[in-house]
Amino acid sequence: MLALRDAREVHDVLAIVARALARDFRRPCTGYELRDGICRPVAASGMSGERSPFLAEALDLPALRLRVLVRRGTDDLFGISSDGQLRAVLILEDARDPLDDEDVKYLRALAAHVSLALGNALAFEQLRRYAAEGAALTDAARTILGFTALEPLALALCRLCTRLVVAERVAVYARRGEVFARIAFAAIRPGLFAPDELPADERSARTVLGNAFGGAPLAVAQLVFPARDQSEHGGLLVCSRRMPFDKSELRLVETFVNLAALAIRNVDLYEESRRANQALAESNAFKDDLMAMFAHDFKGPLTVISGFSELLADAADPEVRRTAETIVAQTRRLAKLSDDALALAATQSAGFSLQRGVEDLTAFVAEAAATLDRAGDRVTVEAPAEPVLVSFDRVRLRHAIDNVVGNALKYATGPVRVSVMPDGAGGEVTVAVSDGGIGIPAEDLERIFSRFGRAANARSRGVAGSGVGLYIAKKIVEVHGVRIEVSSKENEGSTFRIVLPRS
Repeated sequence: MLALRDAREVHDVLAIVARALARDFRRPCTGYELRDGICRPVAASGMSGERSPFLAEALDLPALRLRVLVRRGTDDLFGISSDGQLRAVLILEDARDPLDDEDVKYLRALAAHVSLALGNALAFEQLRRYAAEGAALTDAARTILGFTALEPLALALCRLCTRLVVAERVAVYARRGEVFARIAFAAIRPGLFAPDELPADERSARTVLGNAFGGAPLAVAQLVFPARDQSEHGGLLVCSRRMPFDKSELRLVETFVNLAALAIRNVDLYEESRRANQALAESNAFKDDLMAMFAHDFKGPLTVISGFSELLADAADPEVRRTAETIVAQTRRLAKLSDDALALAATQSAGFSLQRGVEDLTAFVAEAAATLDRAGDRVTVEAPAEPVLVSFDRVRLRHAIDNVVGNALKYATGPVRVSVMPDGAGGEVTVAVSDGGIGIPAEDLERIFSRFGRAANARSRGVAGSGVGLYIAKKIVEVHGVRIEVSSKENEGSTFRIVLPRS
C-alpha cells in the first residue's frame, strides 16, 4: 500500500501490483493499460516472453466492470476501474484451479486500493500533459505571432500541429469563392497528400477528406480568415493520422485554432498598417515634391519682380519710391518663404545631406548679420578677434542663422545681439542670438521648434509668421550633429544658442 501511495505513473502502479500478485499466487502476471480501445502491456512479472497489444474487444469488458474478476481458460482477469471506466487489466496466467473465496476477497479489497492509486496516477499524468500542452502552446505562440504574411503563417501552423497532436498530415484551407482552397500542407513522411480543393460545406468537405485519406480519423477545426469580400471568409485546419484522436487532443486542436486566429488577425492588421503607411508615404512624398516645385518656381518671378522694383526705388518721385520699396520688402518676404518651403521639403526627404567645409565662424556670422541688417543699426555682433574654425555646410547653416536672427528681429523692440563665444577648453563654440522682445511663455518653449508651432503671445499680437523658421533651423542644426537651445522670459526677451564643435 505504501508503494502504491507514492506511485506517480500508470505503469508504476501496474508494475507494483503485477509483482505482488505474481509473488502471492506464484503465477506469471501481466498488467495491461486500456487506452483508445487498445490493451497495451506496460508491466509484467514472471512472464516467459513478450506480450503484444490487442484490441479491448477481445476481453469481456462489461463483465470485468461488474465483477472485477473474470475466469478465461487458465487465466484470471483482474479489472481495475477509475471514474467509472475500466482503465487496466491484470492477467494471472497458468491457473490450475479457480481462485478460492479468500483469494477473491483479497483481490476485491486490493482492487479498491489499486483503483485509488491508478486514479492518482492518471490525474498526475493529466496535470503533466496540461503543463506540457501549455508550454507547447506558449512556444507555438512565440513562433506564429511574429509572422506578417498569410501563406508562411499557414505553413508554420501545419508544421506545429504535426508535433502538437502527433498528426501524420495537416492542411490549412481558406475559402475562395465556392470552395476551400489548400494554402499550406505538412506531413511527417513523403508520399502523403491532401486534396487541393474541398467543397465549401464542411460536412461535404469531411466526406471528401475521408475518401482521400482512406477513412483515417480526422480532426477538423474552423479557422477565421479576414473577409476581403463576401465570397472569401473562413477556413479549415485538417489533421489526420491512423489512430483516433482522443478528447484531450481534440481540445488541444481547438485551443491551437484560437491561438491561430490571433496570429491571422495580426497578419491582417499588419497588412492594413503596411498599406496605410505606404499610402501615407506616397501622400507625403507628393506633398513634399509639390511644395518644392512651387517654391522653386516662385523664385524666378520673384527675382524679376525684385529687380524691377529696386530700379523703381531709385526713381525721383517720392511716391513711386515708397511704393517700390514696399514691393521690394514684400518680394523679399516671399523669397524668404520660398526658401523656407524648399528647406522644409528637403528636411522631410531621405536625401537631406550636408556639404561641409572648414570656415571662420566669426566672419560667417558677421556676413549673415550684415545681410539681414542693411541699415546697420539693428544687429550688433560680438566675436573674438581671432578666427574660430568650424566645419559646417555654408548654405544650410546660413539658412538656420538667418531664420533665428530674422525671428529675433521680428519680435525685438531694440537691437539684436549676436555673439560668437568659444568655450575655455576650445571644444565648442556657441552662436547666441539675444533680443529684448516679447519673450516666449514657458509652456510654449518646446512647441516653438515643432512644425508650424508658434508662441501664443505672438499669435495674440497679430505678428505675421508661418511657424516653420525655427523648425527648419532645428532640423538643420540636428543634421550637423549639434544642438539648439532657448531660454526666455515673457516680456523680457529670448536667447537662442546654436552650439557647434570647433574644428
